[in-house]
Amino acid sequence: MNWSDKRREFRFQLKGTFDGYNFAIGAHTVAVEPIDISRSGLGVIVDTHLNHDEEIDLKIHFPDSRPPVTLHVRFRTSERDAATMKARTRCGLELSDKDKRRGIDLIALLSGTPKLRLLCAS
Repeated sequence: MNWSDKRREFRFQLKGTFDGYNFAIGAHTVAVEPIDISRSGLGVIVDTHLNHDEEIDLKIHFPDSRPPVTLHVRFRTSERDAATMKARTRCGLELSDKDKRRGIDLIALLSGTPKLRLLCAS
């Protein structure tokens, strides 16, 4: 099934940065660039190459005492940054079942981030 076929929720385009948040794949911290967001999904560009045959989770660690949120990588496409030619990966992320059961809403959770803006629907 194609990733676009799985989109069941309204998405907003994101602009800005995730200042104060740490994103990690395993024990490695990664830089991410926001693309879009829904209540249970997030589109980002990760500053590294991710193999297509691996099951990967990305965790968001907050600057306060909130527990981290786990997102499963459901879609990915590798590319190179046009200016630097460094490898990076466009990822479609979905909340883990555990965090869905906790009632996590990514829009509510991340919309208060000072340097991140929700734009028009996509």
